[in-house]
Amino acid sequence: MFGSLTDAQAWLVTLVLCAALGAAAIVMIVLRARRGPSAAPLPTRAADGSLSGELSEITARLAALEQSMAQMGKALPRSVQGVGVVRYNPFPGVGSNLSFSLALLDGRANGVVVSVITGRDGSRVYGKAVEGGTSTYPLSDEERQALAIARGT
Repeated sequence: MFGSLTDAQAWLVTLVLCAALGAAAIVMIVLRARRGPSAAPLPTRAADGSLSGELSEITARLAALEQSMAQMGKALPRSVQGVGVVRYNPFPGVGSNLSFSLALLDGRANGVVVSVITGRDGSRVYGKAVEGGTSTYPLSDEERQALAIARGT
């Protein structure tokens, strides 16, 4: 059948076949692009031996991250989460606002209120324990203010 074709006809047949193959390739590319990259087949272990190793490494890293998150979750309620500072002058007419009360509270509103009273002769430091947002010791107005700031109220 092809033996009786002229040179021009043979070139025409070749050109039509190439055009048909090119059109088929373009159609396949367009269809694959419409499916998106998620539709591409996943590599298998047989195709890529390192995939199993990478998956094992990712699994180990995920386990380590989960363990770290659990440790942080346990430690977080005991860490300082509330801080309140009030500066004041305990001796009106003398000095300036060098005295202060500092409240440090954890996530359970437990902690301490530290007051530093600065006078002409020196400084005195007082510490009062806080449990559940209150202290068994009497608090000054400035200490109550610092505690309220630390609690966010």
